[in-house]
Amino acid sequence: MVTIPPSGMAALMLTALHTLAAHCLSPNYRIDVHSHAIPDIWRQALVDAGYPVVNGTLTVEGFPVPEWTLDGHIDTMNKLGVGYATLSITAPGVYFLAEQPGKAKKLAREINEALYEYTLKYPTRLGALCLLPLPSVEDALAEIEYCLDTLQFDGVALYTNSAGLYLGSESLDPIFDALSTRDTTVFVHPAEPGCHDAAMGYPAPLTEYPFDSVRAMQNMLLTGQRARYPNVTMIYPHGGGALPYLANRIASVAALDVLGALNPLETMQELKGYYFDTASSTSKVQLGALKEFAGVEKILVGTDYPYVPAAGAKLGLEVIQKNGEFTDVDMVRVNHGNTLSIFPRIVAKLNHHRPE
Repeated sequence: MVTIPPSGMAALMLTALHTLAAHCLSPNYRIDVHSHAIPDIWRQALVDAGYPVVNGTLTVEGFPVPEWTLDGHIDTMNKLGVGYATLSITAPGVYFLAEQPGKAKKLAREINEALYEYTLKYPTRLGALCLLPLPSVEDALAEIEYCLDTLQFDGVALYTNSAGLYLGSESLDPIFDALSTRDTTVFVHPAEPGCHDAAMGYPAPLTEYPFDSVRAMQNMLLTGQRARYPNVTMIYPHGGGALPYLANRIASVAALDVLGALNPLETMQELKGYYFDTASSTSKVQLGALKEFAGVEKILVGTDYPYVPAAGAKLGLEVIQKNGEFTDVDMVRVNHGNTLSIFPRIVAKLNHHRPE
């Protein structure tokens, strides 16, 4: 395998984008960075771990796990007008097996190989984001090497926290070293907060998922981890959760001596440096805030299918342009341009296999 030094990545990316432009992607060609696979082996592992099944429906973190098939996913993509989607595993990944790291490692490998098979079946439609068996850092490093160097996955999926281990923790620096060396794009899915009582007994996705995204970004800021690894491109879903509304507050309070006297302008620059998807964030208020906070160039399409049913995902996609007051040129960026600028492996794949 040829290794491209970081200094050459920008030139490679520019060349690849120009080549891809020759394919004349439709302005409406959508890339969904936030969709989930639900392999049978993962569902069964959750059942075996004791997650409740009520009237035949598995419930995890207070939320029902929907039925899912690979062909059904492709059919839904066709109905939604999605040309390409990255598949990831939602929370709790395999960290529900944190006390059994051997099982977590084995399950993560089996799931990643299943994701790989999905992408082989639909190479122009699907990509995969590597599932890591955190909180075991050693096992996670092995999986990064396998998924990125051997299987050539599009990127890596992380969680805001894995069994209470939050992004920003110094113990995760080796993970970010490995990701930075590879100029990896990372999708960060929210999880149930480390303090389970925060949800007050309600399903964690209701409101705690958006706030756990803020917890992770805030922790990466205050520990300096984000500043140490600027080469790792990171995507937060759901419009960044509550970040667009809390960023100024975070920057102001972080300027206090007790929190390190961080420069407010630099803090805002760091927080605005993430990418954000539109899953469950397509109202005028949400898109207006996100557009004002991060800019059109940081917004990506996300559906959260199948956890957001097809009908809901379709409605969300249909109102993005109107509610965000985006121009046609803006929508080309949101639909696929921004995503292609941070996923060189998708660019290479679509160059090799002309999009359907």
